[in-house]
This record gives sequence, C-alpha cells and structure tokens, in this order.
Amino acid sequence: MSLIITEKQSGAGVTILEVKGFIDTSTSGVLEDAIKKVLESGNAKLVLDLAGSEFISSAGWGAMVAYLKKLRTAGGDLKLAAMVDKVDKVFKLMEFDSLIDAFAAVEEAVRSFKA
Repeated sequence: MSLIITEKQSGAGVTILEVKGFIDTSTSGVLEDAIKKVLESGNAKLVLDLAGSEFISSAGWGAMVAYLKKLRTAGGDLKLAAMVDKVDKVFKLMEFDSLIDAFAAVEEAVRSFKA
C-alpha cells in the first residue's frame, strides 16, 4: 500500500500534512521525509491530518515520536488531527496521548498553537 502526503499551509503559520494510506514499515520513511522537509524549511509547527490513514504501525508511531522532540526543540510541536476510530484506539492504548496532543478536526489542532 502506498502513502500519499500533501503539504498545506494554514493562515496561522502552521504546516498541515494530509496523510492518506497505511503508515507501516514500508512507508514510514515517506512520513519521516515529509516531516524532515517541513522542519528544514524552518517551520516547526506541524499538524498531521490522519483522516485518510486507516492503519498506523509501530514504525509509523515511532517516526512521529522521533520528530516530536526535534519539532519542540525548534520551538514548535506536532499535533494529530482527525484520526479514524481504530487508529485513535491504538493511539490511546499505546498511551501516546500523554505525549502528543490529538484533536477531532484539523482546524482545532491549528488553533491550539495560538493558545
């Protein structure tokens, strides 16, 4: 299964990566490359729109956690948005909700950077 990532900019200076497809061992590198590109562009405020992701493996979660500290060190953060139910359940089961903020909608995640 392939992974398609589309980059968008919010009016608030937050980068949104719209992620579609499975995030697993074979595609987690694509996610890492996309996050790295955003960080290297000087923007450390990032929202992952996961509405189009039906499955995230440990490799996918690991890629997110690996860049979490880098984004925070650069003065930004990583926020997740619009997870489907089964992805959200795994997110909470693995207790990633204690590390990464998640929101029901992309707009909420973007607004959270102002708070």
